[in-house]
Amino acid sequence: MSAEQTTTLVQRKARNAREAQAARTMSLPRALRLTAAKQADRLMGLPLSALSITRRTLCGDELPACLNDDDLILLMDGIGTQVAAVLLDPVLVAGLIQQQTMGKVRPAPEGDETRNATATDAALCAPFIEGLLGGAALLPDDAEEAAILKGYRFGVWAQEPRQAQLALDASDYTVIEMMLDMAAGTRAGKLVIILPEPARVAAVPDPDSVEAEQPISRNNLSENVMGLKADLMIALTRVKMPLQKASALKTGDLVDLNLSSMAQALVIDANGRAIARGTLGQIDGMRAVQVEQRNARQHTQPRRRAADRDELDLPDITGQQNDLPLMDELGDVGLPSFADMDVFGNLDDLPDLPDMDEAAHAADAQMAEWQAPTAEADGALKA
Repeated sequence: MSAEQTTTLVQRKARNAREAQAARTMSLPRALRLTAAKQADRLMGLPLSALSITRRTLCGDELPACLNDDDLILLMDGIGTQVAAVLLDPVLVAGLIQQQTMGKVRPAPEGDETRNATATDAALCAPFIEGLLGGAALLPDDAEEAAILKGYRFGVWAQEPRQAQLALDASDYTVIEMMLDMAAGTRAGKLVIILPEPARVAAVPDPDSVEAEQPISRNNLSENVMGLKADLMIALTRVKMPLQKASALKTGDLVDLNLSSMAQALVIDANGRAIARGTLGQIDGMRAVQVEQRNARQHTQPRRRAADRDELDLPDITGQQNDLPLMDELGDVGLPSFADMDVFGNLDDLPDLPDMDEAAHAADAQMAEWQAPTAEADGALKA
């Protein structure tokens, strides 16, 4: 056997070994293929298979080319602040909705006009997408591939591709395109999954392994505080417009700010609160804001001491003790002394009280005099 034949035989054996190893390895495309079929059958009883699966890596600036106006765009909330997007073409959306509403997928008619996606379409397709990503994240052998699919739940339906562009703000994305066959060739639609690359956490070095000759930075509190960064926004004015009009704004549109001066700019923090006011201008060709200084507020304690009265603008309501006459000096001003006044008079001049029985008979006799004319009047009336 020649050397060339030996090399060819070795290459063939190595290729067969790699194919056998690849068949046993659970890769990301294979996990998606198996999970898509299982979730479609479990959720809606739909026979579904993946005809092809492609994977590529794109940067954030290249994503607009993947977004189509006719597709149903679902934004998925991931771990932390990660946001992914899933795009379903109209053929795939129609097949999934037909299976769930009518129990059968019908062939796409020729020349069928594409209708706009609705919130109902998003609600009906979201469970299948959640099950696809969640189930496939458990299968890959590679931990990095599993981390790409892990932890995503349906967030919101993006009505326009522009809304998805604003939400997808990561630097690198993994784009997976799947061509799905429904009901044994009745329909075939495309599914595009746009997933951000998982954030890589830098390993923390062991302090014991750091060499002694390496300098260690020991900043004090003031240096650390001055090194902090705070994001502030400058607002020139507030413009009210309907949400539909605001969502329709695009590059090149003009908005009338109705401004005649730059001296009413507001400095706004991340929570939208105005924390200062200033004038917008420029210094050395760069935008700058001259912030107005507020008068310092004086937080004082209540002043109750006699020494604090000099600083308060209050009338003098206190009198000197020598200005008022004393009680023992009232006689000098012509007033009688209370000790010498006879309040009750001479009690010996009062008459004695009558006996209680005699007082009762006298009262009855007086009442009889009043009752006698009344009785005579009643007799006259009866006569």
